[in-house]
Order: sequence, then structure tokens, then C-alpha cells
Amino acid sequence: MKKVLIIDDDKDMVESLGMILKAHGYEVQALYSAADGVRKVKAAKPDLILLDVMFPENPSEGFDLARELRKDKVTGRIPVIILSAINERFKLGFSDKDRDEAWLPVARFAEKPIEPAKLAQMVKELLPA
Repeated sequence: MKKVLIIDDDKDMVESLGMILKAHGYEVQALYSAADGVRKVKAAKPDLILLDVMFPENPSEGFDLARELRKDKVTGRIPVIILSAINERFKLGFSDKDRDEAWLPVARFAEKPIEPAKLAQMVKELLPA
């Protein structure tokens, strides 16, 4: 069974994302802070990460963690989906087209809230059976 790690400080969001993923046969784990993220991701050993951007300590912490994960030899191979409401809150206009290896080294970028079918499809594309 493939394992998805959700890193998001919103417990309700983690619960709803977890229900969607579990219904599609994925094992789900959660972290409610991005602090010390690389070490925690290594310990969790996920096949895929759903990562929020905005955390109480730092409104762009998810971007920072995505870059740290990519630089690490172990975590750099794990696909990351950024799932965030940053555009709604700050009117920044980020999209999936803004992904790149230097600034936004993730597999996908998606807006919250996300339709359950769209989330399931993205995860399936990145974690084929």
C-alpha cells in the first residue's frame, strides 16, 4: 500500500484529505508543522507528500520545505504536491505552470479547496500501481 504524508497545520483539512486518500486505498500519515520537515519526512518514508505553503510560524514555509526536500539525497525523489490557499489569501497567482527546479521544485501545485476526484487523479498519476 502506497503511503501519503500530509503536511498541513489545519487539522480539518488533514482529516478531509486523509478520508479521500484512504477511500482510494492509500495509507495516510500527517504532520501538523513543517518544522524539522526533512528529518520527519525521512522517518515517515512516504511515497508522496501533500504539502501546504502557509504555516503559523512562516507564511511561505511550505515553499522553503519543498526546496529543502528536493536538495536532500533521500527525500529529493519523493513527489510533492503543494496544495495551498495562498493565492486566495494573498492574490499571488501561483499555478502549476510556476513549477521549476530552483524555486518551486514540486511535482504539482494545486489550489485549496480541491475536488476529491482531482486530488485522487493527481495522486494516482504520481503513484502508479
